[in-house]
Amino acid sequence: MSLLVNDVNISDLWRLDTLNINDPAENQSRKEIEEAAKEHFERSVKGDNEGRYIVSLPWIHDHPPLSDGRKIAERRLNSCTKALERAEKLVDYDDVFQDWQREGIIEEVDPMQEIKQGQHFLPHHPVFKENSTTEVRPVFDGSAKERNTPSINDCL
Repeated sequence: MSLLVNDVNISDLWRLDTLNINDPAENQSRKEIEEAAKEHFERSVKGDNEGRYIVSLPWIHDHPPLSDGRKIAERRLNSCTKALERAEKLVDYDDVFQDWQREGIIEEVDPMQEIKQGQHFLPHHPVFKENSTTEVRPVFDGSAKERNTPSINDCL
């Protein structure tokens, strides 16, 4: 067994939570987490003019700064495009995005547009399911992160 440590205080190596051992008194119970989620929903739910409900993301208070994620999203897009071309599923995959764009779920971004504070690109990859009505579909990766930055999941 070996251990590689970068940019960490040596004293942190003796903390039990570093080894994923946590004091049960410090952990929220499942019921407390569900109650907090319900309260967040009730505070932030809104309706749009098409009758859909919109709920804000439950950001962790004072979460670390999030990168815009553009570089990793572009790298993933390039590799996923190649894989979809090899599988001859690129058109099917694109059809899902076109449907989402028509439905207002996603929007096209001008590549020359400056990225504003609070905007984040979320990488995606294809999931193949042969005997399904949708044989290929995009799945977004909230765990993706660039070096020394948190993922979006780390901030929620």
